[in-house]
Amino acid sequence: MRYLRLLALFVRTELQFELAYRVNFLAELLSLVIIVVTSVAAVLILFAYTQTMNGWSFPAMLVLLGVFYIVQGVGELAFTPSFQQFMEQVRLGTLDFVLLKPASSQFLVSLRYFKLSNVAQVALGVIVTALGLARLGDELTVIALGEFAVALFCGLVLVYVLLLSLSTLAFWFVRVENLLVVYEAFTDAARFPIDIYPFWLRFAMSSVVPVGIAVTVPAQAVSGRLDAPGVAAILAATVGAVAFGRWFWKTGLRSYTGASA
Repeated sequence: MRYLRLLALFVRTELQFELAYRVNFLAELLSLVIIVVTSVAAVLILFAYTQTMNGWSFPAMLVLLGVFYIVQGVGELAFTPSFQQFMEQVRLGTLDFVLLKPASSQFLVSLRYFKLSNVAQVALGVIVTALGLARLGDELTVIALGEFAVALFCGLVLVYVLLLSLSTLAFWFVRVENLLVVYEAFTDAARFPIDIYPFWLRFAMSSVVPVGIAVTVPAQAVSGRLDAPGVAAILAATVGAVAFGRWFWKTGLRSYTGASA
């Protein structure tokens, strides 16, 4: 409960900051709406000329696009702003002020800052996903919905662990912001199913940068393309990733020398 209260306090603080520049905030909301609407329109135009794309139907593609905006929105809502500030704190030696606080340092660097305009992106992603699920109709089962929820949760956790691990490299390297740019490039590619890409890119988007798994696998679940072993595999991968991320964070933290360096 203490961490939930802290999280609510962080959100209120960031909301006050965002609302200090209301026009900019509204402009960002409008731009997000335009981006999502044009993406859906592009899918509509594509499927006006075909029934399937590499085995993907129109409803399944809607679900995938919605999940893409959910995953991207959550990352840009909380993880990316927080980790960008964290890397700057390591560079300047001001992370000491975070480490001295009576709370988990990993929690504080992961969820301290928010870009609240991206709440609209997450909400629009949920709407697009719901539209896709509704169009699946009788093809959708309770088991498929359960697999979808598990896969989506695991995907978000994998993205978090990836960003945590990339940011933790700041303990050893002066500037690692460019790694986040690489992550964003792979994220943009994930708006389409990873199985339409060449092998080398599929491998990169499913292992090196698992954003492809985070987006494609939930959509596979509701389109009947994910079986029980696949769900077990993504669960095992998520548990292993969380353990690695925690270990890597602690290892990096022991290397931090603070402002005295």
